[in-house]
This record gives sequence, C-alpha cells and structure tokens, in this order.
Amino acid sequence: MSNTNTVYLDSLPYIDKEYDDPKIREQVLSLIQDEMGRMSPPLIPKTTSLFKNSELLRKEYERVRDGRSMPPFDIERYKLEAPDESSDVETWKLAADNAGAQLEHQNIRIVNLELLQQFGANAWKLSNYQKEGLLKNIEDATTKLKDEGVHVNKARKYEQQEAGVKLQDLESRWQESVRNCIEVQAANAQLRAEIQTLETAETE
Repeated sequence: MSNTNTVYLDSLPYIDKEYDDPKIREQVLSLIQDEMGRMSPPLIPKTTSLFKNSELLRKEYERVRDGRSMPPFDIERYKLEAPDESSDVETWKLAADNAGAQLEHQNIRIVNLELLQQFGANAWKLSNYQKEGLLKNIEDATTKLKDEGVHVNKARKYEQQEAGVKLQDLESRWQESVRNCIEVQAANAQLRAEIQTLETAETE
C-alpha cells in the first residue's frame, strides 16, 4: 500500500548547476515574485473561540481584526484640578476622591522605590544569573542544532554526489544506446536501399 503523503523531490542542488547561470537565476526570481504577487494576504478569521475567558483580550482581538485604531490614552483621571467655587458638593466630592487616589498612588510609588533600593540590586543580580543560565542553554541547543544541520548537509551532499555519478553513467549509457539505435537505423536504411537497388536491377 503506497503512502499518499510521500513527497518525491528531484532537486539536486549539489549537482544541478543551472541556478548558477545569472539568466536562470533571474528567471527563477521573477517566477517567485509573480507567484507571491498572486497570493492573497493572510486574513484574520471573523469568528474565533479565542479569549473566551477574557473580555479585554477578546475586545482587543476584535479591534485588530476589524482594523480599528487604538483609542487614545485617557489622562483625565491623572489630572489633579480643583473644581470651580460655583461647583456643587458632588463635584467637590469627586475631586476629593481623585486627590485621595492620586495621593495613594504616590505613596505606593514611594514604597516601590524604597523596596527597589533595598532589594533591587540583589534581585537584578539573581535575574541576570538566571538569564545567563537560560542563554547558555539556548546557545548549547543552537550549537547542537547547527552541528546536526552540518551533518545533514554533508550527508545530503555525499548522497547527491553519489547519485550524480550514477546519473552521469546512466546518461552516458543512454547516449550510447541512442547512438547505437541511430547507427542501426542508418544501416537498415542503407540495406533497404541496396536491396531495392538489387531488386530493380533483377527486374531489368
């Protein structure tokens, strides 16, 4: 039973040198550009099951999907302005609540700065140490993958060169067979002509 997912490649880049020709390369690049020009841009699906549990992320996804621009940043709540003297009590109450929120925000910033001053240096050093370990793991994995890629390329080059020798041998044998067939056909044609000449001479 054959596997319908099997893909057969006839590309032999280590043997086929046609792409080294600037004209062939330009023709290939032109075909690629034409194909890319006919490709439609990726579309964000209209319906999706993403972000079911997050209304904020779902609304942001819908905004990007619909191509709407991001709303401007609201800075009104960060302003600390006293209302006019003619304002009512409710307006003054809202202003007082806003002032209290701003004061609490500044207190939290001070606390965060104090914590940063006390523990920030050690936390930064620990974070750097962890990142260096992560970087080392990534570099080791990258080196391993590069080595595997080099090994694969070497094996592929060797296989293609071996295949190239076989292809050249088969091509030479094919050319020889074609040449032999042409010679046989020419000899047959010559024999037919001689036979026809002899038959013509006998009838005369």
